[in-house]
Formats: sequence, C-alpha cells, structure tokens
Amino acid sequence: MKNFLLILILSVILTNCTNEGLQGLTRDNAAEILLNYSNGKLSTGTVSSSGLVAPQGYELSEIGAAYLEGMPCFYLTFNPDDSKFSVSDDFVIPQNESWNIENVSFYVINPRPISPNFPVKNVVMEIYDGNPELASSKVISGDMGTNIFKTSTATNIYRITNLTTDLSDPQQSSPQKSSDLIYKVVTEIKNNLNLKSGHYWYKMTMKFDTSGEDYYCFIPRLPAKGNNENSFNAYFKSIKSGTLASSDGGVFGGTIPVNYETPFDITGTKTVN
Repeated sequence: MKNFLLILILSVILTNCTNEGLQGLTRDNAAEILLNYSNGKLSTGTVSSSGLVAPQGYELSEIGAAYLEGMPCFYLTFNPDDSKFSVSDDFVIPQNESWNIENVSFYVINPRPISPNFPVKNVVMEIYDGNPELASSKVISGDMGTNIFKTSTATNIYRITNLTTDLSDPQQSSPQKSSDLIYKVVTEIKNNLNLKSGHYWYKMTMKFDTSGEDYYCFIPRLPAKGNNENSFNAYFKSIKSGTLASSDGGVFGGTIPVNYETPFDITGTKTVN
C-alpha cells in the first residue's frame, strides 16, 4: 500500500512538472517567432522573355530596359558635386505583431565594375515612422553617419532587361542591355530594434571615401512580374538638389515606365499578441 501511494504521488508530481514545462515552452514559442520578411520577389525565372537562358544554378531578374541600371545609391564623401544619393522604401508591421529587428539586407548591383572585389563596405540607414520626405515624419532609429555594414555575398541572380542577349558581357554596349550579378548586402542593427505594428520607412545609402573606390552602385528595382506593382512606392533622391525619382522612366524598346520598389529582407524575431 505504501509503495502504491508513493508511486501515485510521484506520478502526480511528474505530471504537474511536465504540464508546467509544456506551458512554459508554448509561451516562449508564442513570444519569440523567427522573423523572415522579404519585400517582394526578385527572380523572374531561368528563361527571359527573349529566350535567354540562365546558367545552371542561376536565375534571372528581368525588367524592361530603362535609362538607368537601377536606383543610384552611392554617397561620395570626397566629392562636393551632385554624387550623393539615398534610397527610401516602406514596410508594414501587421496588427498585433511587434518586431525585434536584428538585420536588414539590401540587394545591390555594381555595373561597370573596375575590380573583381565587391566594393560596398559602408552602409548607413535611418528608420522613420513615415515617409522621410514628410515634415511630420520622425527618425526612430539609426543615423546617416554610423556604418552598419556586416557582410556582402553574391547571389545566384542576374539583373537583365528585355533587350539583354548575353550574360558574358556586363556592359552589353549600353545599360539598356546590361547583365549584372546581384549582391546581397547585410547590415546589423546595433542593440536590435523593437517596433510595434505600424507603417515604417527606411532611408539608406552606401558611402565611399576615396576617388579610387568602385562606387558606381545601384539598388535593382523589383520586377513587375511576380509582384504587386500597385504597391510600388520607393524612390531615390539627389541629396544635393533634393530631386526625387520614383519611376524608371522606361523609354527603350517599347517599354513603359514602372514605379520603383526595392528588394530587401528583415530578419530577427517577432511577437504575435
């Protein structure tokens, strides 16, 4: 009888401990879910509209030919002329969610490279509670002086246009026929960044300090294919003149203008209430 009571007591204790452990695990999982936000689809497949086939293991990101290769995103600290640009875009944190942001990753092309080494090493960014161009918007994180660059790696995606016929020559004789390997540039948010549900914007640029650096870098806009073009609202800005550009102004080969939208990723953790 004593043995039976002892077994019964131990069984109750183990059951309670197990239940409490499971409840704690459930609470922890609900409070800390991995955050992997991607702002659109960059790849358009492995075959272009003109029949160009990507090499094995690679994909294409095709857009209509335009005047520029992308959104200029370089800031020459040594040059007083109009060689300073920033890029801005928005993201929305859904209702009942809060995000702890650890990294923001951007996608970059370097047309007309002068070196095999990818040149980006200095990225600065501000996060706003609204469009950075509105006087009512406030900076809630970051500044345009602190370098938050972490890493850069080549992706397996080539930026091409509908006029690109060959991937072997990045220049293709003109930017309207270019083919550029896209790189992923990861930034690290110091001390993380906690944001509740709402509508936010970023403003960022890539800084270069000497004339010998390969500064000619662009953010490739998202292709219309595979994305909701109605939501495209990014822009780049000439910091000196204050001029904004929100469209690629497509005028080549019968293409029509497409609004800018940037590919970027946000990682960290999120809480769902």
